[in-house]
Amino acid sequence: MKRAALLLLATAFAAGCASSGPPVAPALLADTEAAVRRAESAGARERAADLLAKAQKAWDEGRMASSRGDGETARRRLEEARAYAAAAEAQANAERMKSEAASLRQQADELESKTRQLREQSRNP
Repeated sequence: MKRAALLLLATAFAAGCASSGPPVAPALLADTEAAVRRAESAGARERAADLLAKAQKAWDEGRMASSRGDGETARRRLEEARAYAAAAEAQANAERMKSEAASLRQQADELESKTRQLREQSRNP
């Protein structure tokens, strides 16, 4: 009886340690890394640091879960990392565009001011 209970307990423990879900496809790991790198290249370190940090953390946790054989957790964390990375990239691009728009607006205002000055000079020779 003791042996049967011990065997049952060992089997349950082994089942609990077994991998959860099928292994993560290498393409998912590569796609997630690429998404994080795109966000970094878009300037997310400066313009969306919080989202980029969340993406990197989820990516690291996904890789660790994958190496442990926990495919389900790895997939969830990698998908989360991709979503955070996409949001970080979008925010970085939006912030960059806002900055560029402000710069263009300033240039347009300066050109308009110069145009006014030239008009006034041409009226008063």
